[in-house]
Amino acid sequence: MKRILLLLSVFLVTVTLSAKDVTVTVFPTTATITSNGKPILPASDGNYTIKVGLIPQTFVVQADGYDTQQFVVDIKSRGSMQVKLQPNRKQVSFSAEPSTATIYVDGREMGIGMVNFTINKHESKTIKVVQDGYDTYIKQIAFDDQTDLHMSYNIEMVQNRRDVNILIDAPSAEFWVDGILVGKGKNTASITLQRGKDVELIIRAEGYLEYTRIMKFSENVSSYNLTQDLSLDEAYVASEPGADIANKRTEFMVRGNMTREDAIKRMKYHIGEIFETYEVNDNYSGWYRTVWNVEQYPGGKYIRTRVEIKEVPDMGDGQLKFKFLLQSQITTKEHAKDEDYHNWDRVLKKYVKLAMDLRHIVE
Repeated sequence: MKRILLLLSVFLVTVTLSAKDVTVTVFPTTATITSNGKPILPASDGNYTIKVGLIPQTFVVQADGYDTQQFVVDIKSRGSMQVKLQPNRKQVSFSAEPSTATIYVDGREMGIGMVNFTINKHESKTIKVVQDGYDTYIKQIAFDDQTDLHMSYNIEMVQNRRDVNILIDAPSAEFWVDGILVGKGKNTASITLQRGKDVELIIRAEGYLEYTRIMKFSENVSSYNLTQDLSLDEAYVASEPGADIANKRTEFMVRGNMTREDAIKRMKYHIGEIFETYEVNDNYSGWYRTVWNVEQYPGGKYIRTRVEIKEVPDMGDGQLKFKFLLQSQITTKEHAKDEDYHNWDRVLKKYVKLAMDLRHIVE
């Protein structure tokens, strides 16, 4: 019996002398260590001191979002060791510019501008970003694409359409894009440009020459003030509104104390100051029509004007009357035919004065 007790004492002393402390550092520091289902209390965050002996011990390390891992220590283990768990879940932040873009994850709308979601180990997700005026962005991301636990993506979408505002300091303008009227009666218009497609902008504004510009998406400008680019229409400056007299026959009576010959003589005198030649010069019937006076102005404008006077037959009242016609026409063709001209609702100022002088001397 004494011998047995002696051997047991020797064994206990041997075991006690053979015990050692092993320092275990875990990552993440929030991980826990258990043995046979019982937790081991940490010495400090992420650090544990484990007493081991001759008999090997198995420990389990666990943390939320990480794979569980086991390790074994015994008397032969080193005095310190590290256990680094491998993540099985990551957080993903995905943002887009512009911030108004809609973000879909695996076909499900998740948010506007920025979303956060979780991706698991061995998993991939398809991201789609949609915004009007931009190319749709599609990207597939996988768990192993980034090593950080917080995966971050920030993408800038590629614009394929842009609205451009056009401004001119001229009222009642017309804005034409590739032959289509997009704005009328204002001094501003909005034009939509598409990537890879140039468009022709034409501006027609009263008092200015027609303006043409090729608009390019690549210029990356959101607005243009084209006032300084417009050129004044010299034909417009040299003329006046002629709605009351242009291309209209008006009748006027000769003053009672003026003879027919005197009236015709005076009218032909004023006409002769501007027109050198008559196409019709019939004193008998009292019909006079000048040849066309053609004048050229910048911008390829050709203005032609002529005057016609016809005596009105006596209707029994004994009153001498004449009908007056001032024709004002315009074209943009250099060698224009009659059919190329059309009536113009303006009259060059010198012909306006002639019309006033003719009426003044007979009425």
